[in-house]
Amino acid sequence: MTAADARERIARYEARAARADKTLADYRRTLPTYRRVFAALLVFGVACFGLGRLPGLWATVSAVVISGGGYAMLLGRLWEVEADVTATRHEIAQLRRPAPP
Repeated sequence: MTAADARERIARYEARAARADKTLADYRRTLPTYRRVFAALLVFGVACFGLGRLPGLWATVSAVVISGGGYAMLLGRLWEVEADVTATRHEIAQLRRPAPP
């Protein structure tokens, strides 16, 4: 690989890392809102016991599954973006290393 190729790849990786950093910052910024929404959904599901035992049970189970699944997917996506940023930064560091003789 020539030095020009390496510089071009570094520039592409840095742009990708910048986009991933922005996405990660957006996820971290909105995470408290998602936590509140999922908690409110869970409280709403439990409050549905006022409709009766069976409808309340179904509403609670549904709320738990939806809240838990949604929150787990959100954390999984957050972890995935963090791993992408780390891998991209590692690749940039590898490309900047001088080639062995």
